[in-house]
Amino acid sequence: MTSPHRSARRQQRALVVVTGLVLLTVGLLAVTTRTVMFPREDQPIPVDVIVVLGGLGSAAVVQKAVALAEAGYSGRILISDAFGSDTRPAHLCARPVPVPGTAIQVECFRPHPTSTSGEGEAIAAFAIERGWNRVIVVTSSYHVSRARVQIGQCYAGTLVVIGARQPMDPLKWAYQFVYQDAGFVKARIAPAC
Repeated sequence: MTSPHRSARRQQRALVVVTGLVLLTVGLLAVTTRTVMFPREDQPIPVDVIVVLGGLGSAAVVQKAVALAEAGYSGRILISDAFGSDTRPAHLCARPVPVPGTAIQVECFRPHPTSTSGEGEAIAAFAIERGWNRVIVVTSSYHVSRARVQIGQCYAGTLVVIGARQPMDPLKWAYQFVYQDAGFVKARIAPAC
């Protein structure tokens, strides 16, 4: 038979553990909400190239990159073709004049591996090969914080990261919370470069 004193200590320890887990969960949710839903985005500056992450799967990301190019931040757009041409709403690289009425140059590349870390490696290699010192990276808004970390692990020049917002339902937000958290853990354990 357990004494009332011993039982009270067990309850007290259980309460401390539960309270700790609740506080940890709330803290993780707060950090994730900040980095995924409300990331710090950089102000655009003139750069050598505007890089679109994740291929053309998101029309909003491509539109944001084109708008930045048309605003004069760069005359060159480099698009990650990570998902292949079948998943893209429009393939700018296949058009004779990618952005009609402009002199904007568009080039696509396929990263290896087809991930943010692969894109970071490719951006770094292009930068060395072509002498790029300043890059704008455009990605989905929920991906901005992680993209900054992973691309920054590879690319040593000035990095400006800008997000393109698109409508998302609660299920997609929940998925991105988990996916981006896992990506941050992976980026810390196994850096991109």
